[in-house]
Amino acid sequence: MIESATRRRALLAVLVLVIVACLGTVAVVIATRSTGDDLGERLSSLQEGEVPGSSVSEDREQLLTLSRQFATRFNTYDPSMLDADGHLPDYAAVSDLMTPKFGGVFADNVGYAEQTVSQLGVTSKATVYAVGVASQDEDSAEVLVAGTVELTSPYPTEENGDGTSEDPDGTGEGEEEPQQLSTGPQRFRYEVSLVKVDGTWLVDDVDDIDDGLPSFSEPSIPEPPSGDPSATTPPATTPPTDTPSDEATAEQSGEGEG
Repeated sequence: MIESATRRRALLAVLVLVIVACLGTVAVVIATRSTGDDLGERLSSLQEGEVPGSSVSEDREQLLTLSRQFATRFNTYDPSMLDADGHLPDYAAVSDLMTPKFGGVFADNVGYAEQTVSQLGVTSKATVYAVGVASQDEDSAEVLVAGTVELTSPYPTEENGDGTSEDPDGTGEGEEEPQQLSTGPQRFRYEVSLVKVDGTWLVDDVDDIDDGLPSFSEPSIPEPPSGDPSATTPPATTPPTDTPSDEATAEQSGEGEG
C-alpha cells in the first residue's frame, strides 16, 4: 500500500509538471504569435492565422518579386515586340509597375528603345541573378538587384547594309542566317527605390550603382564621364582644309624651283 501511494504521488507530480509546461507553452504562443489588445482578440487572431510581423514578411516578398520583374522587363525588348506603328506597347507597359512620376519619365524615354529596335533590329535581354532588400519601412524601401544585360543586332552585310542578304528570285537558296553583333552579357547593379501607394508597392526610381551617373528619374542629362571613350571627339577622317597635304606642299616647292 505504501508503495502504491508513493507511485500515485509521483504520477500526480508528473501530471502537474506536464500541465505547467503546457500552460507555459500556451502563454508563449499567445504572447509572441498573436495580435490584439486583450486575451479574446489575441486568441481570435491565432484562430484566423494572423502572425505578428507577417505583413512585413509579405511586403518583403512583394518587394523582391516586383524588383526582379521590373529589372527584367526594364531591359528586355526585341523586334518581335514592335506593332504596326513601330511602337513597343508591351515594353511601355512596364510603367504599370511604376509610380505616376517615374512612369512619366520612363514614357519620355521609351522612344529611344523603339528607334533602336525598329531601325537597327536591336534585341536587349536581361537576366537577374540576385535581389535583396537593403532597407524597408512601412511605405518605402530600397532593393538591390544584380544581373546582366546583353544587346544583339544583325551584322550589316555588303549586299544591303541591314543585316540581311538579298534573294532576288525569292527562292531562299543561298541565304544564311544573318550574323549577330553582341555586346556579351554586361553586368549591372541597380538600387531600386519603391514606395507603397494605396497599399500597392510601386517603383519610384532606379539608379545604376556602377555607372557614376544620376538616377534614371533625374531631369537633366548628365555629361558622359571623362573616361568614357564615346565622350571623346572622334579623329577626323580627312585632313583639315586649312592644312595642306604633303603632296600639295611638294608640288608648291617644285613650282618655286622652276
